[in-house]
Amino acid sequence: MVHEKWEIIKLLARGGKGEVYLARQVNLNRQVALKVMSKEFINSLEGREEEYESELQRFRREVQVMASIRHPNVLQVYDFDQVQANDNCLDYIVMEYIPGPTLRQTMPSEGFKQDEQAVVGWINKYFLSMLHGMEAVHAMGVVHRDMKPENVLIDEGIPKISDFGLAGGHQLDGITRSYHVIGTPPYMPEEQFLDLAATDARTDIYSLGKILYEVIEGKMTQDRNKPFTTVHLDSPSTGVLFQLDKVIRNATAKDQNQRTSSVKALRKELEEIIQESAYAETMSTTKRHRKQILLISGIAAALLLLLAATFGGHLLNMESDQAENHKNTTSAVSSTEIFDFDFKSGNPTQIPDVSPEAALPEKMLGSDGMTLRLIPGGEARVFIDQPGAPDRRRAEGSETVNSFYMDETKITNHMYVEFLHNIQDLVVKDNTVRKNGQIWLVLGEVLEGYEPIVFKDGGFRIKPGTASNPVVRVTPVGAMAYARFYGRTLPAMAQWRRAIQAEKETSQIVNPADSRVDNGMMHHLSQSQRSEQKNSENLRIRSVTAFESNRFGVLGLGRNVNEWTVYRPSEKDIEFHIHGGLGELGRQKAYLQRQPWEAFANVGFRTVINLPSKEQ
Repeated sequence: MVHEKWEIIKLLARGGKGEVYLARQVNLNRQVALKVMSKEFINSLEGREEEYESELQRFRREVQVMASIRHPNVLQVYDFDQVQANDNCLDYIVMEYIPGPTLRQTMPSEGFKQDEQAVVGWINKYFLSMLHGMEAVHAMGVVHRDMKPENVLIDEGIPKISDFGLAGGHQLDGITRSYHVIGTPPYMPEEQFLDLAATDARTDIYSLGKILYEVIEGKMTQDRNKPFTTVHLDSPSTGVLFQLDKVIRNATAKDQNQRTSSVKALRKELEEIIQESAYAETMSTTKRHRKQILLISGIAAALLLLLAATFGGHLLNMESDQAENHKNTTSAVSSTEIFDFDFKSGNPTQIPDVSPEAALPEKMLGSDGMTLRLIPGGEARVFIDQPGAPDRRRAEGSETVNSFYMDETKITNHMYVEFLHNIQDLVVKDNTVRKNGQIWLVLGEVLEGYEPIVFKDGGFRIKPGTASNPVVRVTPVGAMAYARFYGRTLPAMAQWRRAIQAEKETSQIVNPADSRVDNGMMHHLSQSQRSEQKNSENLRIRSVTAFESNRFGVLGLGRNVNEWTVYRPSEKDIEFHIHGGLGELGRQKAYLQRQPWEAFANVGFRTVINLPSKEQ
């Protein structure tokens, strides 16, 4: 047991400098990886104080770097401390435990060679996600300097960059260089060997190019490995492989000034190649089946004419009745129908690690970078539809709410796009973003002249000046998917109202004129009403930081745009409601119940973390 917090289970790995143990975090009962500098390595440096100090600084730097980067494709660090072991005081790091393989195990030792489909599939599944993680690393001013397949862990299909012991960058203090070569020669560019001070993001790009080369040509054996050189494919036989050969040559250029300039540029090149590959495959398939399609179409047309003549009147009447019923009825749906997000992994936010007797911190950091604020528990006044009452009259009631954490602001366009980049198998169709047939986000112009998110060249882009605005036209399922990915949920109706009422102990919601926008239901208004509102100078969506915080630190609650909430009329059913301070929602008893697939021009969302009652 280390510090009564970490129960050592077994040794996982032992290297030349350190040891990694599987441990259990006692208070949260979760498995973690505990890394410590080995006593043997420390003893081997006895009498070489300068070198020992350099190694110790590198070990501590790994903690500093990992703690500063929060991204689903970068390994998380939980803790750093020292432990006394006999006569030695040893530093240790506690990290996320990934039981899965490394990236190396996803790469055949002989390479995919000319199997274009396998290469594209591997890039799409592993390499692009890894590049997203590396972009986050470089955005923090950090250079990894030891990128290789063994330093990328695979967590249920999700790559996570690890081992920042050799990291450098303009925001990190320099470490005295020992006589050892710093890095792994097959993946090192020349500047890293000659002068560590000359390394920058392009150093990691060289390593990434070598990894891409290996997955096609096979593991670099001693007779094929020529350090510090530009590599290329031996005999690319397809258009896609020719393009990948060009990418690899540019990424591994010996002269760093001739090398691909950024990880983002590298990622875009690969995304374009993959998109072209998919298009070419689609066109090829279309040509192969054109004759069969024409034949089937002719037969189908004849059958349709026959069916139309026989059943047409009946079908039209039935469709009309269903449309009218749908218009007038909005009912709860089964939670099992909408919660199958099929995430192979996620990036859950961790609840603050405090003893039951200690007070919870007033704020915490979510795994998506969002600050969450503690909302104290208490009574919340709610208004619920009474289906049996005339006009579904709403009855006032109260509900006891436990303390919970709520996002400081609504989720922004930037945050939602980052989330989408972490999800596999998304489909963009008919101006909607879908997963497993469920609509998550509606693209296109939100308001006249305002189109914050676009899908172009196989990726999502944010228009300048809109990154910090709240994401809108996201369906409640799309909002729930975001929350689930980061280990959170949408606010319950009672939680949302408690956050409002706990501030001033009043249920009256502020309805500021300077942020009014069509009450979030633009397509329910008449054309003349839409035109009138579009010409209003108040028709604008403002940054999530444009509002003062309440005394709990929450910004824009009941302002700017309305928000999705959830309500459970029974254990297995769920309703999605819109709450806010705009339009009709400014009335005390107002909320709007909508369907899971609906999205509106002025409805966004924020998330919450529910706290177990024992922590109150």
